[in-house]
Amino acid sequence: MSSVLLAEDEFLIRAVLVEALGGAGFTCIEAPTGKEALDVLAGDKPLAAAIIDLGLPDMPGLEVIEAAVKYRPGMPVIQCSGSHAAALAVGGGKVHVFHKPYNPEELSNFIAKLARGA
Repeated sequence: MSSVLLAEDEFLIRAVLVEALGGAGFTCIEAPTGKEALDVLAGDKPLAAAIIDLGLPDMPGLEVIEAAVKYRPGMPVIQCSGSHAAALAVGGGKVHVFHKPYNPEELSNFIAKLARGA
């Protein structure tokens, strides 16, 4: 089973996404803070993708996105936010955007598609 990093501070959003991603065949590594997400990204656990909220409590999600692109080149990164910010091109990496509120199943299916390289 492939793992997905979920950097999201809202417990209920994490819980719903963990269930939806599990239904799509992924295990979730939950990170309610940017620091926890950075620790996962710097580690050696294989990741199929990273979902990163821009509004983390301890640092801007953009810092985590930059680290994801740096430490995990080629890994799909999905930026989530309630604001309608445009997709970021960070370090030459493509960052996908899902605006809140989003459908958890649609996000899970999108990640499955990215993980397959489609």
